[in-house]
Amino acid sequence: MNTLFRLAFSASFLFCSALFAQELEVYFIDVGQGDATLLVSPTGQTFLLDAGDNGKGSSIVVPQLTSLGINHLDYVSPSHYHADHLGGLDEVWNAGIQASIALDRGNGGAPTTQSYTDYKNRYASVRQTVYPGQVVNLGGGVTLTCLVSEGQLMGGGSVNISGSSQWENSASIAWRVEYGDFDMFLGGDLTGGGNGTTDVESSVGSICGNVDVYKVSHHGSNTSSNSSFISRIAPEFAVIPCGYANSYGYPKQNVLDRIHKSTWAIPVWSLTSGVGAEGYVDTGGTIVLNTDGNTYTATMRDGTSFTAWCDEQAPTVPATGDLVISEFMRDPTKVSDTDGEWLELAGTRESEAVSADLVIVSDSGSDSFTIQAPFLLEAGDELLLASDGLASRNGGIRPHMVWPTGRFFMSTTDSAQLRRGTITLDNVSWTSSWPGSNGQSAERKDLLAPASSSNFVDGLRVYGLGDKGTPGATNDADTTPWSGGGNTSYITVTSPPVVGSVMSMIWHAPGEVGRLYQGWITLSTTPGFNIGGTHIPANLDAGWDATHNQPGWSGLVPSNEFMVVSCTVPNINNLHGKTIYAIFATYQDVFPTGYQIRTVATPVQMVIQ
Repeated sequence: MNTLFRLAFSASFLFCSALFAQELEVYFIDVGQGDATLLVSPTGQTFLLDAGDNGKGSSIVVPQLTSLGINHLDYVSPSHYHADHLGGLDEVWNAGIQASIALDRGNGGAPTTQSYTDYKNRYASVRQTVYPGQVVNLGGGVTLTCLVSEGQLMGGGSVNISGSSQWENSASIAWRVEYGDFDMFLGGDLTGGGNGTTDVESSVGSICGNVDVYKVSHHGSNTSSNSSFISRIAPEFAVIPCGYANSYGYPKQNVLDRIHKSTWAIPVWSLTSGVGAEGYVDTGGTIVLNTDGNTYTATMRDGTSFTAWCDEQAPTVPATGDLVISEFMRDPTKVSDTDGEWLELAGTRESEAVSADLVIVSDSGSDSFTIQAPFLLEAGDELLLASDGLASRNGGIRPHMVWPTGRFFMSTTDSAQLRRGTITLDNVSWTSSWPGSNGQSAERKDLLAPASSSNFVDGLRVYGLGDKGTPGATNDADTTPWSGGGNTSYITVTSPPVVGSVMSMIWHAPGEVGRLYQGWITLSTTPGFNIGGTHIPANLDAGWDATHNQPGWSGLVPSNEFMVVSCTVPNINNLHGKTIYAIFATYQDVFPTGYQIRTVATPVQMVIQ
């Protein structure tokens, strides 16, 4: 590429952009033993609910806001006046990120703590008392409705909290967040009758109704998430904000067992490993949730993610062979069998995504559990289910979901069956002579072929703490003859490059929702370069320099599984006839080994007209 073209291309790509579906973004921020949740609407308006304990505003919340380019907040709201929820709010203000409105319950029963005093003083000019039934319009169709505040309920009723053993927690503000068909419950430390507290939850649950996502109240304490409340809101995904090895013992096992059980198995993610109970996945930090109002995608720090339909949608029900067992670990060696077993499912219907909702997973005995989360699985998408969600105990993996304790077991001779109602989707019955044993998984070669011994081989790639397999990733042995590409990324050129005009492309990434992607223009595909053993057929040349850091040419694959990118080709006659190539790849940050390439789109050659 001549110098003039290089400079012109560099200048033009400053205007490149990606056009994504409008989405609500939710950040469950890891502030240790505390709570902080940020909402960013499709129109960019922001709502910060809590900001962690003293010191966490400065050290964690402010850097998170800054990294997102947020220098002003439309709303802040302390759920209640305990330091682990509002302690960091004054620090956010002091850092120059001030708010237009602070919504709280007012001065009734307010404590005399320094944390509350600091909050009150900093936000004095913008404080407003929230009232039950109040609706906050966050823009783009996102609303937050106040369900309860200080025991006063939306609709005019009330719960007498005067005798609660934890009055401040019982006085928490609870919100129902809505965007299209997406619904979420945020309730601070709202109490449900445990440990002498007043049961506010049951009344609020009746008002709230069903939701998709539940941010678990009071960090998974016995005082919250009572059975009546959980049955009324019936969440398909739960997030627990709690601190590593916290002194309170959160999350409590009995709380986990109420949220996640054999008849209602859902993904429960915790921002930390907590105190090591069973039934949840340690995400290792902040969780990001994106939703377009029809589906939502939850993503962990290392890029592990799942996409699910909102429960008002009508997801496609799988038929026999549409959802199969793609890999399993029955005999881990680095950790105990009790904790280290896992089962990987995969979608196979190429014409449309299928749902794992209401799929029953059973072994050869009487053990089974029913998935109640409407996971969205495109052809080739993996869904990793495991016995345990803590990496130190399960062999070093981060599954999408753990099965309820004691509801599924794997042994040398056993079977794993998937069924929905009376329809058997897949059944794998293995013996001791099958591939996969003694620290090696059994990988399915062809997802479209029957579950026979000859269709499985030993997993060979080392993962986590040292066992072998590819949990949550495409099998190394995969030879599935996808007719429509399956998990293969590809590029469609919608407007070819013409001097002085807009060039646009669609980068398709089926099965890669929530994964990292990077794309660019290159001047040649040879010799290319290697990353982690994967060959990338493109050069790191002037085209790379001009495009790889431009907005929209890298990021997270959205829930619609495609990225629309465009740029203006400079109006320079010398560009006529020049050949360029477009390419992009998807990848994940595999802790602690580094980046792992997942898919590479075939480079698309274009001649500038």
